[in-house]
Amino acid sequence: MPGVDAVRADARRRVPEAARPGFVATLAKGLEVLAAFERVELLGNQELVEITGLPKATVSRLTGTLAALGYLRLDEGTRKYSIGARVLGLGASVQRHLGLQRVARPRMQALAEEFGLSVILATRERRSMVMIEVVRPPRVARAAYTDGGSHVSLRDTSLGLAYLVAVPLAERVRLLESLRRAHPNDWDAVRVDVERAHREVARRGFVVSRRGRDGAVAGVSAPLALGERGVFVFGCAGPSTALSTAHLTNIVGPRLVRQVREVADHLTDGVMAAAPARKRRAAG
Repeated sequence: MPGVDAVRADARRRVPEAARPGFVATLAKGLEVLAAFERVELLGNQELVEITGLPKATVSRLTGTLAALGYLRLDEGTRKYSIGARVLGLGASVQRHLGLQRVARPRMQALAEEFGLSVILATRERRSMVMIEVVRPPRVARAAYTDGGSHVSLRDTSLGLAYLVAVPLAERVRLLESLRRAHPNDWDAVRVDVERAHREVARRGFVVSRRGRDGAVAGVSAPLALGERGVFVFGCAGPSTALSTAHLTNIVGPRLVRQVREVADHLTDGVMAAAPARKRRAAG
């Protein structure tokens, strides 16, 4: 299990760039407290202070409020908090309505077994990609990105580049401007990568990258745009020393695209099949 130092580093990467009109600072602080539990099961107030950088008095008020509302649960013996029933219930509700993980997981498992690679389902969180689901291969020696809930770069991984290509234009412009401000010294390289990703997705439906984790990880990713549900990305990744660009381009990438299409078709069929039933109930 990751330690507090790793969680603290993730929390710092998630700090909002600036308050915008309508931004509620107190709510944002409460959500940062909840986000600290993504990778650590039990946390005390002092650990939350270290992770979030918030004052101790603020953390105490927030954890007390979240516990009273059921979003956190206090263990009386250790005086540490864990995620409460209301958060777990919300997560279950989201999964029931989305259905994406349920549909995707068996197909991801098949890919992991076929290629001996980690297969990932991810979406964006600020300037990084957060892994919703990770299926590890049977041959663990070739595993990469094994932890659901972990974050990787938006700017130079195949997951992030595929996401940038697939999002609506207004969001893409906003994200690129945010990346330009965050990486002024190597913005030209970022721009070149994004342009290459556009060409690759237009031509083949996927993006190849060998730059993840300082070049130690190679991957291929394909986007799935679900309208109002958002944009998600499927990826296959493994050690760069074991994966050639040709193998990713000619073998893994096309197979991944077929998986994404299968998932999209399944979700679309489910929505179309459910719609007449809803209409009949409404009419009754």
